[in-house]
Amino acid sequence: MIFVTVGTHDQEFARLLKRIDEIAPKIQEEIVIQRGFTRYIPKNCKSFRFAPDLSPYFKKASLIVAHAGMGTSIEVLRQIKKPLIIVPRQHKFDEHINDHQVGMAKHFEKKWGVKVICDMKEITPEILKNYRKIIEMHDNDMIKIRKYLKRIILEIRRKNESKKQT
Repeated sequence: MIFVTVGTHDQEFARLLKRIDEIAPKIQEEIVIQRGFTRYIPKNCKSFRFAPDLSPYFKKASLIVAHAGMGTSIEVLRQIKKPLIIVPRQHKFDEHINDHQVGMAKHFEKKWGVKVICDMKEITPEILKNYRKIIEMHDNDMIKIRKYLKRIILEIRRKNESKKQT
C-alpha cells in the first residue's frame, strides 16, 4: 500500500491529490490518501479526511508520500523507517502561507538524501512503484534539525522586524 498524507494544515493541497489520482490506475498497488482539508475526493484511490492516528497507515505502507510537515517527516524517518517522498506545499499555489515547507524539504534532501518533488510532473507511476530508499534519522540528526529550525526562526524574526521598521 502507498500512503499519501497532506497533514492538517487548513489550506488545500489538491494539486498533489489530483496527480496521485491521475496516475493511480497505472499502479498495481492500493493507494490510500489522507486528504485533510482538501475538497477534492480521489476517484481511483481510497481516501479519508483525518484520523486520530496515522501510525497504522504508516506501518502498512510500502511507500509514504507526504507534505513537508516537520512532524510527519521526522516520524517517518526516525520511527517508522519507511521510504519517504516529500512533496512540499507551495505558496505560489496557495497551499501554505509561505514557502517554509520547500526550504525544509530541500534541507532534508541536502542533509539526508530524502527524495523531494516540487513539480507534480515528476510524480510518475514508475517512481511510486520503484522508490524504496529508506533513510534513517538518529538522535544526533535531531541536533542538526534544531539548529536548522533556530536559524529559520531567526530569519523570520529579522524579516518581521524589518517590515515593522518600514
